[in-house]
Amino acid sequence: MRKTIVLAAVFLLTSQALFANQKYFKEVKKAAKKYRVETSFENMKIVKDEKGKDVFYITIASNRNNFEMVMLVGYIAAGQAMKSGFEPSSVFVTVDVPLGDGLRLITTAAIEDLKQLLSGKIDTVQFVRKVKYI
Repeated sequence: MRKTIVLAAVFLLTSQALFANQKYFKEVKKAAKKYRVETSFENMKIVKDEKGKDVFYITIASNRNNFEMVMLVGYIAAGQAMKSGFEPSSVFVTVDVPLGDGLRLITTAAIEDLKQLLSGKIDTVQFVRKVKYI
């Protein structure tokens, strides 16, 4: 009996996190679609960093010339999805550019900078300057 209660409690705790992630992913996908950028749940993941905080990763494909716009859409979608109640400690946006053998841009931005962009305190040019290219 006691073992069943423990297993049920573990299931409830882990399933709530899974459903929260799915809700966040759904909001990211919906926000990106508004900007005509397609993504899928397979291209999104949430991973714990070395401090145990949640980090959001998204990979998006772009056309040859619009990779910066696609990168911005990834950040904006991740920021707008925070209204769902989940807030990662940082966001990584990877953009696959079909240039030659393929180019992959891996970028990260602080959540504080993303919040400033979404609230209008900084514009996209200032935000892109704060983005770190890895």
